[in-house]
Amino acid sequence: MIQKSIKAAKGELVFTSFLFLAGFIILVDTASLQVPQNAEIVNAQAFPFAVGGLLVLLSIIQFISVYRGQLGKPEDIEAGEISAKPNWKALAIAGAGLVQYALLVNMLTFIPIGAILFFCVAYALGAKKILKTAIISLVVASVVYVAFTQGLQIQLPSELDFNFSNEIVVEENW
Repeated sequence: MIQKSIKAAKGELVFTSFLFLAGFIILVDTASLQVPQNAEIVNAQAFPFAVGGLLVLLSIIQFISVYRGQLGKPEDIEAGEISAKPNWKALAIAGAGLVQYALLVNMLTFIPIGAILFFCVAYALGAKKILKTAIISLVVASVVYVAFTQGLQIQLPSELDFNFSNEIVVEENW
């Protein structure tokens, strides 16, 4: 009985250590980001600092919890059918959405390509009502676009670009 407890504690401490390390690396990398002097309070460092700080804080709380003997207990299997086979069709649909997003986002702008990606993922996860899912996907993509471009001042692709030349264009403002 005690042996199982020690083994479970070691497993939780390994996970918690990686969580702490990830948070620490995020904080160190974020501190080395170059931020313009005229940057506001919410700049390129704000979100990574928040995520890294939360990871470090939560991992410290987890360390204390494990040290006090409060170990996580695995939950019982819920009633239902256990599926032994992976759902390759759903994976292929979601993967196709990701591939089309990566290939076409700079050419066809964020909102339509983002909506297609959201639709593919929702459909792969089992959404049945096609029209409703398409409308919700379009709304979600639009909200994400406005939130990033207006709220966070992060520019997402917004102009159609059908230039397929291999020529690199450098714009210089003198």
